Amino acid sequence: MDIVEHQGRVEALAEDILTDRQLAIDYDRKRQENREALRRLREQEKQTKPTSRLATSAVNMGDFFIVVPTSKAVSMVDGAQKELEGAIDEVQQRLRKKVQLLGELEGNERMANTARSMGLKSVSGSELYNIK
Repeated sequence: MDIVEHQGRVEALAEDILTDRQLAIDYDRKRQENREALRRLREQEKQTKPTSRLATSAVNMGDFFIVVPTSKAVSMVDGAQKELEGAIDEVQQRLRKKVQLLGELEGNERMANTARSMGLKSVSGSELYNIK
């Protein structure tokens, strides 16, 4: 592989990494907005009676708003939140692999090793509870 072709692969991979990082940031902003919306909807749900006319919320669905019961709005936003978390995890996994590959292409062992160590998965709360 000649130097120009190698440098082209490195540049393309670096561009992919920057794109994925920006995507992760955008997803995280959306997740934060959903978290805020969930908190407000749950507060509204606690403050109103289920039979009250005020137990509805307007939800933005693209270019228009629809009025739905607050409990339905909570479940809709909660579902979107779970999808976003899955998408964020997927982007982070791709980023780890790409950073590791970039480190190997550049011959930077420290970056490749760091990226490899970032591939470790954290222990969930239930797994931590079951450790004896």
